[in-house]
Amino acid sequence: MSTSPSVSLAAAAAGLPSRYVYWHGHSGRRYLFTATDPASLADFDDCVAMAVHSGLIAWVGEVAALARMKAAARYCRAAIYVHLLAATAEERGAVIEDLRPSGRAQLRHAA
Repeated sequence: MSTSPSVSLAAAAAGLPSRYVYWHGHSGRRYLFTATDPASLADFDDCVAMAVHSGLIAWVGEVAALARMKAAARYCRAAIYVHLLAATAEERGAVIEDLRPSGRAQLRHAA
């Protein structure tokens, strides 16, 4: 299974479909992510971050790692999402591995 997002029904009902999305991992599990501004990454500790560029997952990993790379041209125009629900380093590692792109996963929002 390739990673792909879908809009949270609760977020869509609230009129916020582009901010909250579920990303589905290779395992079939889904993870709730919140869109954020790259400048706000410092506000998030111990979270999973994802950079999406042109509808494709460009990178997924720890927020701290992306914050160190945010000046890189590759991520300057990427949409940034954070996953706040993985409480331990082991959980974050599992989320990252499940969502890590194995190819060029296409962004698809639910209708």
